[in-house]
Amino acid sequence: MIRIASLVAFVLMVVALVYVPGVSPSRLATKQGGDLVRATVEVEGPDGKMVERAMWEDILESEAVVDDTDEDGLPRRVLRLGGSRYLTELRREGETHDPLWHSEVGKSVVRELRAIVAAEGLDIDIEAYKKPDPEGFNLLAIVKEDTYQLTAAMGKTPFTERTIERSKISKLSLLPPLVAIFFAILLRRPVIALFSGVWVGAFLVRFLAGEQGVGTAVSSLKDVFNKYLAGQLRDSARAEIVIFVVFMLAMVGIITKAGGIRGIMNKIAGLARDARKTQIATWLMGLTIFFDDYANTILVGSTMRPLADKYKVAREKLAYIVDSTAAPVAGVSILSTWIAFEVSTFSAQLPDAGLGPNEGYAIFLQTLPFRFYCWFTLIFVGMVVFTGRDFGPMLTAERRARGGKILRDGATPLVGKAATELEAKEGIDARASTALVPLAVFIATTLGSIIYTGCKGLGFFAEKGSDAALKLDLMGPLEVATGILYEGSGGKPLMYGAVAGFVVAALLALMRGLGIKDIVLASVNSLRAMGVAILILYLAWMVGAVCGDLNTAAYLSASLTEAIPYMMMPVILFLLAGLIAFSTGSSWSTMTILLPLVVGLSYDVGFAGTPAEMDPRAFGLMLMVISIGAVLEGAIFGDHCSPISDTTVMSSIACASDHVDHVRTQAPYALVTMAVALVVGYLPVTFFQVSPWVALAAGTAVLWAFLRVKGKRVHVA
Repeated sequence: MIRIASLVAFVLMVVALVYVPGVSPSRLATKQGGDLVRATVEVEGPDGKMVERAMWEDILESEAVVDDTDEDGLPRRVLRLGGSRYLTELRREGETHDPLWHSEVGKSVVRELRAIVAAEGLDIDIEAYKKPDPEGFNLLAIVKEDTYQLTAAMGKTPFTERTIERSKISKLSLLPPLVAIFFAILLRRPVIALFSGVWVGAFLVRFLAGEQGVGTAVSSLKDVFNKYLAGQLRDSARAEIVIFVVFMLAMVGIITKAGGIRGIMNKIAGLARDARKTQIATWLMGLTIFFDDYANTILVGSTMRPLADKYKVAREKLAYIVDSTAAPVAGVSILSTWIAFEVSTFSAQLPDAGLGPNEGYAIFLQTLPFRFYCWFTLIFVGMVVFTGRDFGPMLTAERRARGGKILRDGATPLVGKAATELEAKEGIDARASTALVPLAVFIATTLGSIIYTGCKGLGFFAEKGSDAALKLDLMGPLEVATGILYEGSGGKPLMYGAVAGFVVAALLALMRGLGIKDIVLASVNSLRAMGVAILILYLAWMVGAVCGDLNTAAYLSASLTEAIPYMMMPVILFLLAGLIAFSTGSSWSTMTILLPLVVGLSYDVGFAGTPAEMDPRAFGLMLMVISIGAVLEGAIFGDHCSPISDTTVMSSIACASDHVDHVRTQAPYALVTMAVALVVGYLPVTFFQVSPWVALAAGTAVLWAFLRVKGKRVHVA
């Protein structure tokens, strides 16, 4: 019945997508204008050798950038913008006239230039629609059916140009994630489902490029391995995450064999004496590991799994608690690897709303009361574990677990029995320190690596008086702290921490009486059946890569961001972000795609649609803040529901859960909190300007009432 309901919901979603309006050629051209700024060509360098050079380098090193002063009289470098809307000439071939197209190309280019300046740390102010100078920086855009050419000029004198083939963005780009999700629901075989999605995507890449015939299917099958799998295997960041997962699980295997996990269980046995209290302990532990979602997922899931198994907590329930705590707590924490990334995705575009790029952190803090999905998810998980009430497929899973089956019959956990049934060596002294010391080393090494790398990247070790040092002096304490976390984030610190924890765990095991053979066997047993889990992780990344080639996210963004009424903007942006994250499996990619577009769009829509009794600028800024929060939240929601999300896969790995079962049981809880976030959160604060604090309180009450009415206690067999 549940599978039928899931398939019906899937079919309805596909039908809805069929009726999504297509991307007009003009709208697509605005997206590609920014792409051309990043396009590179080979030019002759100073030494006579050919080097790659991007268009933005020519623009930002041209005479268009001049010395100026800011409002306080301090010196600065600015890009001198010319003409009306920067476009001195515009020609199209084979396209109908679109009055918006002219200005939107200019906005697209300016957004990209701002993002580049921020990413490269350049001290150049990219002004928007201020001080037009006919002799300043202008653009010439020529759009043809198969190519797009952008020429940068000083006045009317060209100095650089780029041409690219026009991308064919189509509704077909939605097929790879939809195929993967369909087969995951139908077959409950994630490897087959994800592989099918990648193959369909590889076929579409060739098909949309003009290839046809049976040979295309064969060629695309080769692309699955030669292009997409090979590309992910060559990606060092992917390898670092895999090494982190492997060494973390091997460390857990060693400390289990050495009696560390049993020691922890003995210590907290007085507190977590049953299934409910074990779940509460897991939730609380998830709230404390707030600095990174990957570390949270693997650390909490793998260490709490033995205790959860002892008290017959369903693996799906454990995975839900872990997954639904990790990303939300990292997303709203002001000291996590997320915050600076989130700020970096929109801060460069703040001049579109009359703000400075350096006000990004202040805007982020203003979004926190509007982060309804994260807050409601954290609260709802707490309600579920404290009340002991569940509903839907999770209730079925919990009742089954209390009867002695922590996994359903026929389930395929992503970690094998050799790991989950690993016991302490007979006669060994069970000490909690055997587990706590390696875990502490992991956390300390990870944070230490993040802080060192972050300080280095932020300019702490730069020469006094250098640009990096001067820029650091201008940053506030919060900006410095979050900047360190952002600059130091990534897979490398997690990998270093996991390896360090593994080494310390092995040394402690030797001191506790384990032999080298015991340590090796414990490590190997903890990693048995991990091949499938790692394959699923890589396949999920491959689906994301093929969606990138097909511009799936760009299609959804371009299709659904036109003609949005201000009252519905946060809701539509939340749903759009959720749909993109669900389709691509990545919340961070979704934020990167949408947030640069949202700042100017939401401010302009709010300014134009301001209620009579309100100040237009204040209302525009308020709608911008709410909309930024909505995109951040929608991205996390879509990631939670997506079977191709890497964090969802890692939650299944850490908790040794069947991956499809984890997604299937978590989705109803995510949908409930999503519905409350929209209906009790974003709609009232946008329509009626209700205080977000009132919305948070009302939403919490609604969630409590829903759980009391719909939720049922799990009867212990």
